[in-house]
Amino acid sequence: MQDVTNTEEIELKAETASDTGDEKAKIERKRAEVKLSEDPSNLLSKEGFAMYVGKTPIAIASMAKAGKIPAFYMTDPLNPGGHAELWVHRGEWDKYADQLVENAPDEWHGWKDRLHHSKPSKRQAGRAAA
Repeated sequence: MQDVTNTEEIELKAETASDTGDEKAKIERKRAEVKLSEDPSNLLSKEGFAMYVGKTPIAIASMAKAGKIPAFYMTDPLNPGGHAELWVHRGEWDKYADQLVENAPDEWHGWKDRLHHSKPSKRQAGRAAA
């Protein structure tokens, strides 16, 4: 999470950028404003969940409409016919991801045997090819 000093620096850079017309600094400020917490809530907005899984909010909305993610729409209880916001349950998503790994066939787990802590030498690579 950003501290106050860092936020003030970003705002100062953005003000300077607006004075000088530097568009790059404006974009950096806009990007810096949206960050996912280190320990996010189980319930995320479509924008937060998009950041969590590396998709766009539009893709998340499409996945929700297709029933591919644990999502639901919430409206203001005082205005039930009003605008509904899309929310995704990150905890259920993570539980299902863990379940997929547990139930994966043995061949899938073979990727672990192919990891090495150092680069194989040319001699070892030649033996593997033979």
